Amino acid sequence: MDLSFKIMTSNIKQNEIGIFWLGQAGFLIKDPDHNIIAVDPYLTDCGERIRGFKRLSPKLISPGDLEPDIYITTHTHFDHFDYDAIPIVSASPKTNFFGPKSCVEEYLKLGISKNRIFHLELGKEVVKNNVLLKAVHADHGEMAPDAIGLFINISNIKIYFTGDTAYSPEEMKEIVDLEPDIIVASINGVFGNLDPENGAKLVRDVKAKVAIPCHFWTFKEHYGNPQLFEDNVKKFAPNCMVKFMFPGEMYRYP
Repeated sequence: MDLSFKIMTSNIKQNEIGIFWLGQAGFLIKDPDHNIIAVDPYLTDCGERIRGFKRLSPKLISPGDLEPDIYITTHTHFDHFDYDAIPIVSASPKTNFFGPKSCVEEYLKLGISKNRIFHLELGKEVVKNNVLLKAVHADHGEMAPDAIGLFINISNIKIYFTGDTAYSPEEMKEIVDLEPDIIVASINGVFGNLDPENGAKLVRDVKAKVAIPCHFWTFKEHYGNPQLFEDNVKKFAPNCMVKFMFPGEMYRYP
């Protein structure tokens, strides 16, 4: 089934969400009000054009078919901020764009109007279409000094996207207090990111019910071992379920 058709026709019940994995760190969330929230979708081959990182995973949906209500980027690295996709996505007049200051600046450079761009500042909440967004701590080092993690409350379901980050338990105490139901964790262990062990420790810290690993197997340079992540979750957070998703799959929660 065509993914855009699947997204459009999926019926999401009250107090439920549908989560679609697009590969890498890219996800779509659909709620009962038919809001579509895109988080860090990597839809093109811009990584090969920009850095020579050849894409190994399939492209599941064209940028022109995405048409989200809310489009979020956690930092400006090409596999999160898709420079070739965003100008196409922005042709949909209903789409608003969110991110830290560096992403806001890049959105403006791409010609997106200011009234469609929202700055996600650490510790501050933004509510759009009854969806609560909050930028939380991420440590991606000097490569992306204002990179953020992302907390979303949608249909009273709380999701924490780690974004690209190292394990910094002292700085992440705020996230523990937010009590996310789901953690979506980058686990490839290179370029300053969580490895499977530290990713599992973060799962333990936030006490999530479900952990979804991502950010692996898109480029040969990115590594990633989801089985090792699950093994470590069983060790550090045995009450948490690890949900493995295939690209294009929809996961209904709860």
